[in-house]
Amino acid sequence: MKVMVTVLCLLVQQYRRNFILYSINIETESMNMKRFEIELSGRYSQYNVLYDCIMSIAEKEGYTHAFIEGLQLSMKEAFVNAVKHGNRERDDLTVSCTFTVTAHSLQASIRDCGQGFNPFSLPNPTDSGYLLRSSGRGVHIIRNIAEIISLECDSDGSTLRLHYIPY
Repeated sequence: MKVMVTVLCLLVQQYRRNFILYSINIETESMNMKRFEIELSGRYSQYNVLYDCIMSIAEKEGYTHAFIEGLQLSMKEAFVNAVKHGNRERDDLTVSCTFTVTAHSLQASIRDCGQGFNPFSLPNPTDSGYLLRSSGRGVHIIRNIAEIISLECDSDGSTLRLHYIPY
């Protein structure tokens, strides 16, 4: 089987901000897969950099505006949770994101330095006892946009893996 791997480190300037996006293209005779990675400092303001990264990938792949909006919303919720709960708002800790693109799917992962949690044990924020709370809807929003594949934890942190079907 013939395998071609291309690794690019791109300095992308978009909307007057620079960010480094690592792009790994893997092509085999039966599959074409692209992988993008970015590592960000653990500040809420870094979502703007992630937003630009997602837009670059989405525009390159030709995703629809509606899909991009859902992708952005779910990734923002995951990023905010990683900063707030995983890294406990510590600026010295990082959040890394990986996007794996194939012809019919997109997998995204977000990694923080926290201990992790069980996303399936959280209360439903649409239950009457939770409706008036000002927080606690992030994972619910993510679940309504993407499939949560897994939450993997190790001694260095936790990784939330999401699956999307682009349109």
